[in-house]
Amino acid sequence: MAWYLVFWRNRSTATVVPAASASQARHRALAKQKRGYGSVTAARRANAADSQLIRRGVWVRRRRDGSSPQFGSAQSKKQARRQRSRYRHWL
Repeated sequence: MAWYLVFWRNRSTATVVPAASASQARHRALAKQKRGYGSVTAARRANAADSQLIRRGVWVRRRRDGSSPQFGSAQSKKQARRQRSRYRHWL
């Protein structure tokens, strides 16, 4: 069983699900779907570093392009906050 990051149309970050394949990950993520998330756009296998964090219980945040709003310059963190606030009413 591997970890997958499932990305939504209306969310800036992914949902983490354990699954054997990308299609199974999509189905499992749909069970966790909340109002306003939109449709599933992609399901990608978590890389080794993310898998380690997930196993330790650390919250992993990834954008569709693979970058993370948790790391980076002050400018990129500011952009991430602005982007999250756009989706706030759905959370």
